[in-house]
Amino acid sequence: MINMAKRAKKIDLVDTLTKTKECLSLLPGETERQRMAHMIPEIIKELEVLREGIGRFPDASEIHHVANAIHTLVSFFNTLKDKPLLAEILLPKKAKSGKTKSVAIDINTLQIQLEGLPTERILEELTKHKKDVLVALSAKLNITANKKLTKDALADRIFKLGFANKRGYNLLGNQ
Repeated sequence: MINMAKRAKKIDLVDTLTKTKECLSLLPGETERQRMAHMIPEIIKELEVLREGIGRFPDASEIHHVANAIHTLVSFFNTLKDKPLLAEILLPKKAKSGKTKSVAIDINTLQIQLEGLPTERILEELTKHKKDVLVALSAKLNITANKKLTKDALADRIFKLGFANKRGYNLLGNQ
């Protein structure tokens, strides 16, 4: 049996050496080794950047100072609850904004401005205005507008009847 164990070891050793020889072809060539060697300084630079970043982390004393500052702020705001006059002086409430007043737009100027635009930009410009401006413009252009129409539908109606159709008729008339 001892003889058989020695023989088994020799076969395993031969197989191992054969497999090792096959793996030699998988090792990197000269160009691959040079490429890896050139990557080492880049990796070192990246590690230095990481080291600097870690160095900027706060230490225990800085963390303690920040925690104390937060505690002080919390206690300060708690005291403001008991002193509403001081709170009003230090932290005034923002005035609530009501509805913004609509800026008066001259309908004649708007009509002239829209007539000067290319046809494809008129609808885009119309949708930028509020519904009350569009209602006034439709009245100026003698376009009947139902008050129930949405702003976009009204803008579309003004575009088609007030500008696009008119330009189409003008083009046909000039031919």
